Amino acid sequence: MNKLKKSLQILSLLVVTAVVVVVPVSPIGALAQTSEAGITQQSTLVVQRNFEVNALGDIWAEGARERRAAGYADGRKIFQPTGLYAKANEQIVIEVSGDKPITAIIGTHRHDREWAIRYPLQAGINTISSPNGGLLSFDNSNNEGSINVNVVSGGSPVPYFVLDKNTKEDWQAMMSAYPNAPSVVLQSEKALLVFTYASAKDHILNQDPAPVLQTYDKFIAAQDKISGLSNSDSDPRHRLDKHLIGFIESPTDTGSYYAMATYDGAIMPTRNGANADALDLTRMGWGQYHEAGHLRQQGPWTWGEMTEVTVNLYSLAAKKVLKPTEPARSQGEYLAAFTFVDQPTKNFTDSNSKLEMLWQLHLAFGDTFYPELHRLYREIAKTDLPTTDDQKKQAFILNTSKVAHYDLTPFFDKWGLPATNETKNKMNALSLPVLTAPIWFGSEYNIIKPTDGMDKVKGIGGIIAATTNSQETSSSNNAAAYAFDEDTNSIWHSQWNKPNQYPYHITAKYVNPSTFTKLTYLPRQTEENGIITKYRILTSLDGVSFNEAATGTWAKDKTEKTATFTPTLAKYVRLEVPQGGGTNGFASASEIKIFETPQPVTTYLSDINWFSATAGWGTVQKDRSVDGNTLKLNNITYTKGLGTHANSEIVYKLNGQYTSFAALVGVDNEVGTVGSVEFQVVVDNQVVFTSGKMHNNIAPKEVNISLTGKNELKLIVTDGGDGINSDHADWVNARLIK
Repeated sequence: MNKLKKSLQILSLLVVTAVVVVVPVSPIGALAQTSEAGITQQSTLVVQRNFEVNALGDIWAEGARERRAAGYADGRKIFQPTGLYAKANEQIVIEVSGDKPITAIIGTHRHDREWAIRYPLQAGINTISSPNGGLLSFDNSNNEGSINVNVVSGGSPVPYFVLDKNTKEDWQAMMSAYPNAPSVVLQSEKALLVFTYASAKDHILNQDPAPVLQTYDKFIAAQDKISGLSNSDSDPRHRLDKHLIGFIESPTDTGSYYAMATYDGAIMPTRNGANADALDLTRMGWGQYHEAGHLRQQGPWTWGEMTEVTVNLYSLAAKKVLKPTEPARSQGEYLAAFTFVDQPTKNFTDSNSKLEMLWQLHLAFGDTFYPELHRLYREIAKTDLPTTDDQKKQAFILNTSKVAHYDLTPFFDKWGLPATNETKNKMNALSLPVLTAPIWFGSEYNIIKPTDGMDKVKGIGGIIAATTNSQETSSSNNAAAYAFDEDTNSIWHSQWNKPNQYPYHITAKYVNPSTFTKLTYLPRQTEENGIITKYRILTSLDGVSFNEAATGTWAKDKTEKTATFTPTLAKYVRLEVPQGGGTNGFASASEIKIFETPQPVTTYLSDINWFSATAGWGTVQKDRSVDGNTLKLNNITYTKGLGTHANSEIVYKLNGQYTSFAALVGVDNEVGTVGSVEFQVVVDNQVVFTSGKMHNNIAPKEVNISLTGKNELKLIVTDGGDGINSDHADWVNARLIK
């Protein structure tokens, strides 16, 4: 959320109301005095008053280098804290060594009622005071080196915890020693937290601040990485900004938003608990990731409608490093995205799935895609950067293609973001292969890479789109997709302000036609509006002509309902709510599940072990004749089956697991015209099949036996009453079916 008004920023830098007194330099005496004054009233705590203030560079120049969006260019904190608080009108005496420019700041905008006030300091002794008071900090905007600054007098210590310097015991001692401190400061390598004493006491007093700050550093580092920034980069354009990211409590904020990002940093209001979320490790989450992400956005590919979208690439980077087992986006969010791209015509502006589009590029092209895209934009000459929204869209199509090494225009066409002829001409000049893989149907549940085909598309549970003739659009998780996302906390709901628009219907489109036989419906669990009490189930192969598969009524309660119907081949399955079939004139669903006819599971007997097996000559063979040759009946060869010799008995224990047994039986061709046998199948000691006497010239016979609830299967071959000479018998394709 961008609340910056640049004019206010400039104004804040000009308003300096305190008196700055410069006196002759006397560094030795001042430094000696400071070192003795550093002991607090508790001997275990030391108040630092001498500081080496490192050069961080100009905040505006750093923002321009990173190509950060207007309004966030200086969103990092320039403040280098001291842990000292200047009371209103209190004189603060500061000694500066050296002749480089440095600025003192009293106050923290958004945290205090008033704006922070800046005080340019000169070499030697400076005396400053603020009519407002506030935390004392320094800004060294030089590009290199450090400046020694000594706070000779003035300023009272506040709890100031520094990661890898202080312990939990130090923190609690500070909180105990300075109970009247108006503010507290916590600092890590990458983050600066400024909060009220009351909030710290309520939400972090009994925690060790170290894991909290380590968590900030970890997710900020992940945002550094996806931004393609590193201190080890040989190109200075891609090195990290040294300024800290501020997370600032705003105790007087009265807005309606959860949190916001401005040039003051990520602002966490007290009024809604955002302050507590930022301090308590168990509550930290998307809000902190998101606002820190705003301070990263690159302006040249963040056009108007993308301000609250591109920011969430950094939110996802943070989430993935802190919660690696959680998917970036939910099944419902991906299904909503698939539904959008599946439309024959669309306009990207109308999509509520813009973040899913961005993340599909990450999934398809890997972890280096967005770091490389950031780098590319930083390397473009400033005069060549796009400025209008239309220019940014076309540049994004072209530049993402450069990074992917594919012509991505088919992908963006699917998302309703077409390339202009000018962009197509530029693309043609790159001679990139055109993307054919349907990465627009990719998700973390089914990643599709640029070399894949449509056969890789799995949708969400086989569903590629979920559509309806009425859905509430003011709440994103009221769309049709959320009835098929396996999340009972999300719902589909018909339009709130248009009741009684019967018939309502919601339709699932599958990737491929399947045979369906049942639908279950779970009503929304929070209230009764929209509970479906009358229904029709309709199916279709083309999405145009629908046929009724079932109709009926359900009780008006919150239990799961079921509708079964004759197995039907379909690509579209629709739940329709006829006149008066939705409670209070609406239709809604927490979850709808559609079931395919169970496919039989076949187990070949040659792939499992028998309980016992005997043969009148030789041994029973798997997938071969008793002589070890390929199975052959009536001059047709087979790859699966059992080869045996009369008299034979093969026994399998079933344990009630199977529904049927099937095979093809006959005398193997390897014995020529001789040999005669009879096949029998015995189930639980009952003869259920007899083939009669069979010779080589008798056509093979089919065997199909029910096994439901049965425990033992015996396959018997007898000699046909004329002895066992050349009685080579085959159970071809002998199989158990569940």
